[in-house]
Amino acid sequence: MRILVFGAGSLGCAMGGILAQRHEIVLVGRKENMDAVNRNGLHLTGEVEATLNVETRETAEDLEAPDLMILTTKAYHTKSVVDALARLPWDDTPVLTLQNGLGNLELIRAWKGSRAFGGTTTMGASLLSPGNVRISGLGRTVIGSDMDALGAKRLAEALSACGLIVDVGLNIVAEIWAKAIVNACINPLTAILRVPNGKLLESETISRLMSELCDECVAVAKAAGVVLPEERMMDRVRTVAEDTAENRSSMLRDVELGRRTEIAQMNGMMCKIGSHHRVHIPLNRAMAAMVEALEPGGLEKG
Repeated sequence: MRILVFGAGSLGCAMGGILAQRHEIVLVGRKENMDAVNRNGLHLTGEVEATLNVETRETAEDLEAPDLMILTTKAYHTKSVVDALARLPWDDTPVLTLQNGLGNLELIRAWKGSRAFGGTTTMGASLLSPGNVRISGLGRTVIGSDMDALGAKRLAEALSACGLIVDVGLNIVAEIWAKAIVNACINPLTAILRVPNGKLLESETISRLMSELCDECVAVAKAAGVVLPEERMMDRVRTVAEDTAENRSSMLRDVELGRRTEIAQMNGMMCKIGSHHRVHIPLNRAMAAMVEALEPGGLEKG
């Protein structure tokens, strides 16, 4: 299978490198990263040790339609990516999103219809330097579609053939919401406090704040008609924080590097959806405001 990984940062390179064992992979990413892969190969360390030669591009233009596209860009790029790729003659190419936050699947579905597949992954990956990715854990990947269950099963089989742990989600929207809630409870607090995930559990005050934040997110999900995969979402939040105790969240890394974060697609979307359904969401509003203030020029925003 010819697979295009669009957004080849840490997760995209890790996923692409693992899939390159069985499939023909094309990575599309930033010039600095792609140039390093072209010069020296893609180096994977940690859970997977390999050096791979894979095709790289800075843009998808002029590429033949792949058999599958996996989208791993930052969530705030989804709309611009969809607008650009919609001009290409790729009508039959399925698109799988493994992005953070809420709203990605809906944007892709508006373009691809039943060829859009939702997904989540707990794979741990960090970009050590251009072309060098550390995989701290393969985690669990869930793929699903309420429009093409058989197609989701086939995609899951293609990925699991490379050693990934992949399940087919019977309710992928709920899975995406569950991960979004976990991220909304962990990521902003790590970015504000500048600590790895596990540190949040060492303080009773912060743990209580996380629990109250989780309750808000669950209330938003219920108001939106989402049936979450488990009753106690805070148990999942706590488990993820424990299992990734040493990890520095992507939002924390973005703040440390002076980059834009995905707060708008995490707590920001909770605020937007919550407001629509008249759910009281003061903690989500506070998280969104504080992290936005940490972004470049954030304090100058209106």
